[in-house]
Amino acid sequence: MAETFAQMEQQAISQAQAVEAEEALNILESGPEVLLVDVRDESEVDATGLGLQAIHAPGRSIAWMADLDSEYKSQELQDRSRRVLTTCGGPPCYRGASAANILSRMGFANVSFVEGGMKALLAAGMKTKQRTS
Repeated sequence: MAETFAQMEQQAISQAQAVEAEEALNILESGPEVLLVDVRDESEVDATGLGLQAIHAPGRSIAWMADLDSEYKSQELQDRSRRVLTTCGGPPCYRGASAANILSRMGFANVSFVEGGMKALLAAGMKTKQRTS
């Protein structure tokens, strides 16, 4: 039976661990080893900025960036024990949850997505910086 996008979205969200924006900010403030992975499109990041402890991994690039054997791997995504939070634009947070699920399947032990996405993080007081190319 074919699934609707809403069903796929709900499934991804239900499979991932979520944290509220305020809790996410507390986690990020707990130390520089915590990483925020922003999966929004470039135009979305350009509009609001990128979180101070964030890297930009638009779309499905998260999988290549976290792959230990990829030529596109990101040094920030090689330690599978690192605390990682993922964020997208806003509710219902399908992209953030999907990214968290991908990282979990790739062996990350402590990954969650931010409920409410960047919209909630900004409302909770997250400071941002301009994205570097």
